Amino acid sequence: MIRTLATGATVAAGAALASCAPSGAASGTAAELPPPETTTLRITSPFACDPPLWLAKEFLVDEGFRDVQYLGGSGRPRDWATSGAADFGAAHPEELVAAIDAGAPLVALAGLHAGCQEVWVGPGITSLRDLRGKRIGVGHKSTEDQFFTFFATTLAYVGIDPVKDVSFFEVGPTYEAMMKAFTEGRSDAFLAAAEGAAVLRRNPRSQSTKILDQSADKPWSQYVCCMLVANRDWTRQNPVATKRVTRAIMRAADATVKDLPRAAHEGATRHFQPLLQHPTALSDEQVLNETIATISYDWRELDPEETLRFFALRLGDVKLIKSTPQQIINLGSDVAYVRQLRTQLKA
Repeated sequence: MIRTLATGATVAAGAALASCAPSGAASGTAAELPPPETTTLRITSPFACDPPLWLAKEFLVDEGFRDVQYLGGSGRPRDWATSGAADFGAAHPEELVAAIDAGAPLVALAGLHAGCQEVWVGPGITSLRDLRGKRIGVGHKSTEDQFFTFFATTLAYVGIDPVKDVSFFEVGPTYEAMMKAFTEGRSDAFLAAAEGAAVLRRNPRSQSTKILDQSADKPWSQYVCCMLVANRDWTRQNPVATKRVTRAIMRAADATVKDLPRAAHEGATRHFQPLLQHPTALSDEQVLNETIATISYDWRELDPEETLRFFALRLGDVKLIKSTPQQIINLGSDVAYVRQLRTQLKA
């Protein structure tokens, strides 16, 4: 997924969110774990839908981390994990399943939130089944591309073979190019991820309608949309630090739920870099407010393993991965600690 927030600069520490810390979660809970094996942490730039990552700095400091860096331009999860360029980030489950199947050293630690993506389509299309035989622009026509992989799983769910029954074409790696292909009528569908829907709704050239909303439509709304993922090798070398990072980010998720406007404001002041050009009348803070307004950040209700199973089944159905769902779960998830946190941290 293309980055949308932050820069390569280290984000300055502060106590701006102290008032947002969930009751009972900010003090006292750190005592039962030993100190982290390292106090340096590298996090990839969060997406516009992921305030738990950009709000995490204060909680990470509380957990013992002294050098927390937010890295811009770190690329896809499989890239930064394989190269060792970063330690933690967010990933969509469909791209995570494909990356794990391809051998990337990634592990899912928790769910960050439920659906944040929408499928928009051109005139004459009223359902996912209507995409049979249509043209869809993606970055790359392979499972290395998150947009292709999302459409592949979605189409497979309604009985369409994405390889045989849909004409995918490559428009290049930028999200802007995918939206341009859609608004110009060359692509019949567009995946409005992150702030994409907020921008698309204000595009005067777009004669489009929404046919899928992950935040509301089942079964998509029942699964995690973005996951907290880590470099698997890093987690094995730093098991205590991994737990502390997970706890800090779940505490930040609770802070998000407590005050969404504050979360949007903090994101806008932390070097927000839009994924798409947005109308001049729409500020960065408005983009973030609109993006996170309908998303559920109740991580206690999300099951990362069942999410991976669902997407692995879909990709396996159309033979885009070789691993079984259980193999993906065994190799690419470690959610025992976040399950403990469901009761240890008060909402």
